[in-house]
Parts: sequence; C-alpha cells; structure tokens
Amino acid sequence: MLGFFKKGSQDEDNTVIKRALSPEGVVVVSASCCMQGTADVDAQAEASARSALKAANLDWPVLTVTVTQAQSTLGRVSGELDATQGALAAQVSELFMSHGLSAFPVLLVNQRLVSYGGAPDQALILKALPATPDAALRQAAHEDAA
Repeated sequence: MLGFFKKGSQDEDNTVIKRALSPEGVVVVSASCCMQGTADVDAQAEASARSALKAANLDWPVLTVTVTQAQSTLGRVSGELDATQGALAAQVSELFMSHGLSAFPVLLVNQRLVSYGGAPDQALILKALPATPDAALRQAAHEDAA
C-alpha cells in the first residue's frame, strides 16, 4: 500500500527530470538537499535565469531540481531519454563525480550545460539563449546601460 503513494511522487519526479533535460528550459540543479547554505546561491541563479529569459522575451520555465531527485530518478528514466538528454545527464553526473557537491548549482540552458559551481550572471545565461529579434535589441540596450 505504501508503494501506491510513492508511485505518484516517482511519476512526478520522472516528468520533472525529463522536462529538465528537454529543450526550451532553464534548469538549476541544486545541492540544497545535501548542503546547508546553498539555497541563496540557487535563488541567485534562478533570478538571473528569469531576468535573462525576460530580456530574451522567452516564456520558458525555470526549473530547480535537487541532485538527490536527479540521482534517484535518472535510473528509472534513462531508457526514455534521447541521445542529447542522455549526454546532458552524463555531463552533470561527471561533474558530480569529479567535483562533488562543490559543482552545484549546475545551470542547464536549452539542453546545454552553461555553468557550475556558483550563480551565473544574467549576461552568461542570455548568451546561452537562442537569439530572437527583440532579444538582440534588449541585449544591446542592457550592454549600453552597463
């Protein structure tokens, strides 16, 4: 009976992880589940992502996934991932294996690993986003203001 209740949570985690590895999204892979004091850095990364998306005029989600959630789910969904998603998951796993928790937060943008080990700024995220006609104008205005 307890497995029944966990199934819904696993299904939700499966959906979140597959969405996180899909295009047209920004993902913060967080270590807040494992390391105290990282929530502030995650919040900075999320805020930079939202600002960059707004500047690029993109209505993409900003997802936050914990490393524990990702690790426990990837085994279940690995057979459902395409080659790009699998390679992205492998990159994050390799970072974790080589750098431990200091690799987090990891920022993924449109199926690309953009930064790790700290909160990226808006400009870095904006460069990783696909160009849209008004994004170029907004970026130029942002650079002029800076």
